[in-house]
Parts: sequence; structure tokens; C-alpha cells
Amino acid sequence: MKKILAAGALALTMPFAAQAAPTDAGCGLGSVLLADQDDTLVMNVLAVTLNSTSGNQTFGMTTGTLNCSQSNSLLAVQTYIDDNMDSLAMDAARGEGESLETLASVWGVEEADKADFIQATQANFAEIFSSEDVTSDEVLSNLNRVVSEDEQLAAYTLG
Repeated sequence: MKKILAAGALALTMPFAAQAAPTDAGCGLGSVLLADQDDTLVMNVLAVTLNSTSGNQTFGMTTGTLNCSQSNSLLAVQTYIDDNMDSLAMDAARGEGESLETLASVWGVEEADKADFIQATQANFAEIFSSEDVTSDEVLSNLNRVVSEDEQLAAYTLG
């Protein structure tokens, strides 16, 4: 029954999808797998679905693969912080952890400077995570300020 409903919904949207303006599905596995398909709303929705369900956009943004560009590091960092606020707060408080290591990579911090980045994050935890209700935008702004004011890390300030 679910297959029949899904096929019916798809059949109903096809005439509208052909007329709709195409949207950008973003980078990720979906954009790679469906690169040769028509740029229709249905294909873009399918590409976005593949991108989000396979959890590969952060990897693509970090490595510059899967049709992702590393040139927009601010967007990559913002997306990562949005998706990982709780684990970042816990790791920053402890001064270690996978989410903090990954943030440093997404941020573009060189391997030689990652320990300083992580240490600065822990040392300035109360400033970065300034309240229980802090937003990801505030965390990014606060952390960017900490980075910009640190002599070792100032070169990594996001513009």
C-alpha cells in the first residue's frame, strides 16, 4: 500500500516538477549520483534526500569532494556547529573528543595547530558557550573571536 501511495504522489508531482524552476540540491552524494539527470524539482529533491540521509555533506565540505567546495569554510563550519552543538559543548568542556577534532578539521586548522585550537576552546568554554540558551550562530561568533585573539590561531579567523 505504501508503494502505491508513493507512486501516486510521484505521479501527481511530475507535471508540476517539470514546470517548476530547478533548485540547487547542494553538494554531496546525491549531487554526484544524479549529476547526469535532468535538473528538475524531482531530481533535486531526490539529490537532497540522498545528501541528507547518507550524512556525507560534512565530509564533502571538509575534503572538497562530492561536488563540495572548501572555499566556503564559514558555511561548512556553521553547518557543522548547527548539527553538533551538544557534542561540541561536551567535548569543549573536556578539551577532547571526536566532534571537537572534526570541528578543527572543518574549520581548516592544520594538524600542527589542532591541539592549540582544542586547548583554546576548552580554556574559553564559558565565553564560547556563554549560556544554556546559546545559539549556534553565537557559538560560531564567540569561537571565531577566541581564535582571532589567540596569537597561535589568528590566521584561522573566519572572514
